[in-house]
Amino acid sequence: MRKERDAMADTTVHLAPGPDLEPAGPLDNWSARFAELAPVVRLHASPVAQAVIRPTGQEALQRLGLPAACRLRRAEDATVIWLGPDEYLAWAADVAPHEFAASIADRVQGEAYVADASGQRTRIELGGPRAETILAHGCAIDLSPRAFGPDDVAQTLLAQAAVIVHRVPDGFAIFVRSSYADYLAAWLVDAATEYVADPTPAPLP
Repeated sequence: MRKERDAMADTTVHLAPGPDLEPAGPLDNWSARFAELAPVVRLHASPVAQAVIRPTGQEALQRLGLPAACRLRRAEDATVIWLGPDEYLAWAADVAPHEFAASIADRVQGEAYVADASGQRTRIELGGPRAETILAHGCAIDLSPRAFGPDDVAQTLLAQAAVIVHRVPDGFAIFVRSSYADYLAAWLVDAATEYVADPTPAPLP
């Protein structure tokens, strides 16, 4: 009888891992709060597959067309940014992380170290007429179009969190360590809230 009661009490649903079962992103719970800022402030998580590339020779640099220091380079199937001497970060949307890393490894043919880094950083996009002003609350570098163009990349601090920032057509994309994603989301929402009631951008000096 005890075994029967134990069996009846076990209502756990066991799901086998598969390609359709992906772990929840660190900012999944922020979607509703981000939506409240629209359309004045466009803020959303932008999941991408990521891979770290560390080339071992010049042939790998040429084959991948890797960018110069503090720059970004776009290709048909990936975007690559410079992280530091001999280290780059590549990313792409709508592709499985392991497939993305494997495709890059195939292209470099053993002339670079390639590792899936999709879980290390979270990508956030910020747009709207106040995007630069919002970032200026916590970032010391000049992100105006005159100083920070479309293919420029900066590693800096935003609200004391280490980030990678680059300009996208309608604003900025920010990479932050996934362990700090929740903290940065809260900071961005707080910094953006005051502008929702006053969407007019301040005049440039």
